[in-house]
Amino acid sequence: MVTTDPATEQRPHLLLVDDVPENIEVLAAALGDDYEVFFAISGEEVIEIALNRRIDLILLDIMMPEVDGYEVCRLLKLEPRLAEIPVIFVTAKTELEDEAKGFAVGAVDYITKPIKRLRVRARVETHLQLKASRDRLRALANVEAIAGLPNRAACDALLARETTRAEFEGTRLSFLLVGLDDFDAIADTTAQPALQRLLERVAQAIGALIVGRISSPLDLCAHYGGSRFAILLPQADAEAAFERAATIIEAVAALAIKPPGSKGSLTASVGGITADCAMRDKAEPLHGQDLALAATQALEQAMQSGPGQLWLQHWESTR
Repeated sequence: MVTTDPATEQRPHLLLVDDVPENIEVLAAALGDDYEVFFAISGEEVIEIALNRRIDLILLDIMMPEVDGYEVCRLLKLEPRLAEIPVIFVTAKTELEDEAKGFAVGAVDYITKPIKRLRVRARVETHLQLKASRDRLRALANVEAIAGLPNRAACDALLARETTRAEFEGTRLSFLLVGLDDFDAIADTTAQPALQRLLERVAQAIGALIVGRISSPLDLCAHYGGSRFAILLPQADAEAAFERAATIIEAVAALAIKPPGSKGSLTASVGGITADCAMRDKAEPLHGQDLALAATQALEQAMQSGPGQLWLQHWESTR
């Protein structure tokens, strides 16, 4: 089973591709220790790694057996989940037409061998900064008006990615849904501006918990729609998920919000699921929507049990 150090998650992830291992070693040495580096020696490995791990930039050799770098780059750009990863060709080819072909299939830059350390580092840093800027612009489209939290579409996309990665690495993954109890009755007796302020206060309280007690830089708090919020906890086991859920319930109660027409203070219930992918049968792949459905069902059971309830499921094995 692969364990992930949160510190390495914060570093940019590079994929170095060359069918000659010695060339990969030279490139890795030029990049130093500032990046988390993965290696591939074939086009098939490139696609597999890029689909299952977070990759921020690919340094790709052109001259490879079976599938050359041009075709690998073309395939990457055809896959929506991988199309935004910048590709820099690293090659001994120096002809102008070779460089033009590289740009035509979607590469962002072209570095010739022999490798010059300063040149490689400068090009890599430039394209990582450009990618970060593009990612920030795309993220703005996925932000809700509720406390600036990501929306459901962004949450679903990240849940799908993290479920795939947990399956690949054999790690745990927890997903929680938070629902405000009796919200329909509250909405019937509360003006829209006041209802918006109520949701803002709840969103800020939950979001502060995720940021303030973060166990992984990949943890996410999102507005899942209406009175529901989602908490994605990559690598969190059932105990950690239970603790986080209980803390959220306490935090909402501590706000002491008294909605109009309500006899008591606002409460929240939490339903969730923890999947231990190390114990799962690989013949039955797990998908993000499976976790979302399980969390939804668990939340419904929690809310039917009364206000301020917590209901968690734990999937250890499908064998």
